[in-house]
Amino acid sequence: MSWQDWKAHTLERQFNPRVALGAKTDDILAIWEAKSQGARSHLPGQFDIAYGDHPLMRFDYHPSASDAPVIINIHGGYWRSLDKSAMHHHMADLSRSGFNTANLNYPLCPEISLTDIVKSLERAVSELIELVRCDTPDPKFILFGHSAGANLAAHLSHHPSLQNRLVGVVALTGIYETEVVRHITVNGDIGMTQKEAKRWCVITNLPLVGPQYYIAVGGDEPSGWIDQSWQLADALSKRGEHLKFRVVQAANHFDLVDKLCNSDTPDGLQLHEWMLKLID
Repeated sequence: MSWQDWKAHTLERQFNPRVALGAKTDDILAIWEAKSQGARSHLPGQFDIAYGDHPLMRFDYHPSASDAPVIINIHGGYWRSLDKSAMHHHMADLSRSGFNTANLNYPLCPEISLTDIVKSLERAVSELIELVRCDTPDPKFILFGHSAGANLAAHLSHHPSLQNRLVGVVALTGIYETEVVRHITVNGDIGMTQKEAKRWCVITNLPLVGPQYYIAVGGDEPSGWIDQSWQLADALSKRGEHLKFRVVQAANHFDLVDKLCNSDTPDGLQLHEWMLKLID
């Protein structure tokens, strides 16, 4: 079902995860921050590598000793909040499984537009690939995005520098029909125009042909939000792409990421095995 099928219901609750979860959101994000502070010292590599002049134009790169793909992580926050630092513990979980990880920050709305966020991240990806190629002649990459970051990951799949290097896209509980954003309160910060909503709709501007896709959403999320992931999976399946679609039971918008980054959980182990097979 499209977001328009939910107009008679409460769009704010269906398509604003912070509203859907209520006070739990702040508690969850506080836990993320605390875990990430402890995980930072266990991450190898470099933090806050500049790819531009803006203080948020920074990424972290954590190489491993394995030949596993480089996971390019793009945080969520509805393009207006959050920071890569809250996901250090997720990067540590992925590193523990042998993955190389890159954790990207980017300037946020309302300071810049969604269009400019995409341009910023395109620059980040170019700089990252050059850095990785200094040590690895033929690296392979997986785009990995949560929430608004899943939308960004889908669009970044078309980056020229990722051609023949992108083996997978992991899209976790994303927002893909961007027109709905113009009808809920978050657009007070985002300022999305009708032109932008059309341009950055993933359903009508599908990601790259060729990589494999892993699309997941939490079973405890609102039905309208779950439909976003189903629509993307359906569109990619009809196009003939190889994909997995998962509705992870007993998972909300945030602890879905906890479960899938941690290979000690059954759902996380399945995702990690799927990603490692992409280079077999």
